[in-house]
Amino acid sequence: MVLFSEMFVSELRGVPVVDRLQDQIGDIRDFVLTVGDVFPKVTGLLVRVREKKEDLIILMGEIDLIGKQFVVTKSIGDRIVYTKPRPSELFLWQDLIDTQIVDTEGARVIRVNDLKLGKIGQDVRLIAVDVGFKGLLRRLGWRRFFDFVFAIFHKKVPDALIGWDHVEPLKTGKGRGLITVPTKHISEMHPADIANIISQVHSEERTAIFASLSEKAAAESLHELEPKIQSLLLLTVDTKKALGVLEKMPVDEVADVLGDLPPDKAEELLRLLRPKKANSVRKLMSHEEETAGGLMTTEYFSVAQNATAQQTIERLRQAAPEAETIYYIYTLNEQGKLVGVLSLRNLIVAPPEAIISDIMEKDLIVVDPEMDQRKVAQVISKYNLLAVPVVDKDDKMLGIVTVDDVVDFILPPISRRIRHMLG
Repeated sequence: MVLFSEMFVSELRGVPVVDRLQDQIGDIRDFVLTVGDVFPKVTGLLVRVREKKEDLIILMGEIDLIGKQFVVTKSIGDRIVYTKPRPSELFLWQDLIDTQIVDTEGARVIRVNDLKLGKIGQDVRLIAVDVGFKGLLRRLGWRRFFDFVFAIFHKKVPDALIGWDHVEPLKTGKGRGLITVPTKHISEMHPADIANIISQVHSEERTAIFASLSEKAAAESLHELEPKIQSLLLLTVDTKKALGVLEKMPVDEVADVLGDLPPDKAEELLRLLRPKKANSVRKLMSHEEETAGGLMTTEYFSVAQNATAQQTIERLRQAAPEAETIYYIYTLNEQGKLVGVLSLRNLIVAPPEAIISDIMEKDLIVVDPEMDQRKVAQVISKYNLLAVPVVDKDDKMLGIVTVDDVVDFILPPISRRIRHMLG
């Protein structure tokens, strides 16, 4: 049974290893970990052996005492059995220090600054990770100095430990790397929070998180990410996953995402989309990106002029899930020309038998597909609209631009910067 009390890996790295006769063997480089248990077991020490001038493993069965001043083996030097490190083995310092933890409760990414070991039963086990300033100071050898400075002001450097029983590995194909705190499934988080986490982690972890999401959660999160990250994710996940995500997205968002992909990949995904959706996306992609046509969506709700308010409400119940927004109901004639618009509020308060042509607004505010996006934003802001219709030169309805598509041009500069910082 090894003698050991709780201490941190950074306190033990570099500690001399001596045999039972106090002859020095080498010094600690790392710890070998066996995963699988709630608190993973330390099965050996990676030691730089002076005589052999190489890093070898001494199994825990050969160790008598582990302390901050020295480590003592049970045998004398020439009787110690060593094993060589294997590529599949997990090392505490090499593989876990400085990796990232996804705190799903706080929707943030934090870094492993140190690792705490403790005795459970007869075994030395990994019991906690230190993600705080104190762990960083300990690693750098500055803790005592900062403890002294803080003591002058009657303060203490706070601990920031996360028990290993609250940590689990996220599968990235390596069996190591990113670590996540499973206090809440990532798929259940707000899309903006998921996007914030994805944008902060390394590329392999981005792909792993994105691939683990449901298609709906992935679609909503993808829209919140920067174009470069969107492209990276769609290029690294398998085609089936990418296609499933795109099918869950509004056509205008699909057009935006595909527009940032290499042409051959974008064409491949377009050919695999449902024909109706693919046709709508192709039409949107034919417009310049920074125009009303490039911003608009073709998913809106329209109704005939001779429909009643009650009939329109019944249709809304069926069609609402497919529409980008249902705050406005657009009235088209037989030729597809926009002739009126009706707010959802006015529809609800109208008598059930009221005819749409009698209650719709005929003085229309519209934009053409080539209008610059900043001017579109000015129109939406000036008239306090939630969406503005896009029509061609013959007044045929092409789509709508919603306020969320131009919000960055409406917000004052300070609010815009805050919005981008928050993701």
